[in-house]
Amino acid sequence: MGNTYPRSVEDIDKHMKSISTRVFGNRFMPDQTLYEYLIEFLLVFVSAKDSDGESGKMQFHDDAEGLLEYWIEPRMGLRRFIFYDKSRKNGIVPIDERAYQEIMKILKNNVIADSDGEKQEIIEGIQDLLHGYAVVIKKRNWCAQTLLPVCPEMVLCDAMPNQKNRKALDWFGDEDKIDSSFDFDKRNFLARGGEVYYLHLLQALEKNSEKKGLLEILIRDLMGGENNKLSLICQVIQKSWENAMSFDRSSLIKHMKLSFIPEDAYAECGVYAVDELINYLSSELPSITRIEILAKGMMYQIMRMLSWRVDNYLGVEKKKWIVDMKGGSTDTVKKLAAENFRSIQDGFMTALNKSAREIGILEKEYMTKLNKAKKSSLDVFRAKGKEMQCIIPTNGQFERFSLSEDIIRFLVLSLVPPKKKMTLNMFLEKLYIHFGIIIGPEEYRKSIESNNKLDASLANSFIENVNAFQGFLKSTGFLRELSDATSIVVNPYNNVLED
Repeated sequence: MGNTYPRSVEDIDKHMKSISTRVFGNRFMPDQTLYEYLIEFLLVFVSAKDSDGESGKMQFHDDAEGLLEYWIEPRMGLRRFIFYDKSRKNGIVPIDERAYQEIMKILKNNVIADSDGEKQEIIEGIQDLLHGYAVVIKKRNWCAQTLLPVCPEMVLCDAMPNQKNRKALDWFGDEDKIDSSFDFDKRNFLARGGEVYYLHLLQALEKNSEKKGLLEILIRDLMGGENNKLSLICQVIQKSWENAMSFDRSSLIKHMKLSFIPEDAYAECGVYAVDELINYLSSELPSITRIEILAKGMMYQIMRMLSWRVDNYLGVEKKKWIVDMKGGSTDTVKKLAAENFRSIQDGFMTALNKSAREIGILEKEYMTKLNKAKKSSLDVFRAKGKEMQCIIPTNGQFERFSLSEDIIRFLVLSLVPPKKKMTLNMFLEKLYIHFGIIIGPEEYRKSIESNNKLDASLANSFIENVNAFQGFLKSTGFLRELSDATSIVVNPYNNVLED
């Protein structure tokens, strides 16, 4: 397995018995939604890095010496205010019903209006406003639903209802457990995928304090600025609840520990990811759009992490991704892209089998454990790729890589700095270097140098593929044609740091 990052890891022997964890780090799980990767990453970033509950908020850890820890604020009062009333059908716990009525009463007393009806209207308006930012609801209990993380107070942690214990709680006598008796450490939905991403960035930033400081400024800007009013509303709701209930604030802060990644797993793509994030977050998009595209772009970077790690673990050259931009065609590119995708899937399974053999998995449990590892790696890669329309079709044969509009937006804004431009050929080369993406004939020819199974005579088949990509860039406003022979890829946005 080699060394881990960070070096100090609890229960390392136990982790090393997991096929997928040995390869990819601890850990990726199928139940974590696309937005929850971003939410978990931001949760580590916004949280305190010290037991005082304040030091280190809104920044990366200073170093990776010893165990990496962080202290979260679950804000269950705020969460109950936003989600509880709309989720009663998922089962009522008496103490939460009473707590919900109580917070509504507390807030109503704090609102200045001419009548009770007007007060109720104002409170319900705030509820609807905040619930409008919900991104993960599904059939989950109110305490496991989450918001778009537009400000630090809206970055919500994992919380499980622990209903059996909570149903036994009494309003009189168990007041101190109203908000603290949920399970915050089960990792059911914030299952560590966002932590793995955080660790690969932290590792890349270790020897680059300048980029670290810049990225911290940009993430703070992402969650501040036009969202400060939302931040203030959330603070008022949570503080009003805590103060009225006389909670001991220290009992509401929960201690969490980061796990690990293999030390050599993501070193190369971590460096690329840092530069891409700095470029992307420097672009002055509307706040909500910037976060929504970031969630998908970050997931795309995680797909790169998984794919590159497979080849790194197997000790083979990185496989490139042949991207079919024409979709429903039946031409050469489609066939080449499908073969390429199949070889990437095969690589995942080869890596998992290698890991299983190194562990010495017994024959009678081999397939069960291998399937579990596949669900936590290849299946995550495929499912998230399909969700973002970067792997097509959703169902059926000839699975292959493609690019959706939002991912193209992320790629342009992460590779072209604000207000800068580059030729289309330069941009295609950047995609090839940063992600191993093949769209045009030139990149296909380059990939042949390292893969003699490919046929150079097929390179011209990619000309139409580039034309389709060009059309896509043009329709999204990122392409300017200077002449028949020259097209320019442009990042039209201002730089947030220059305002």
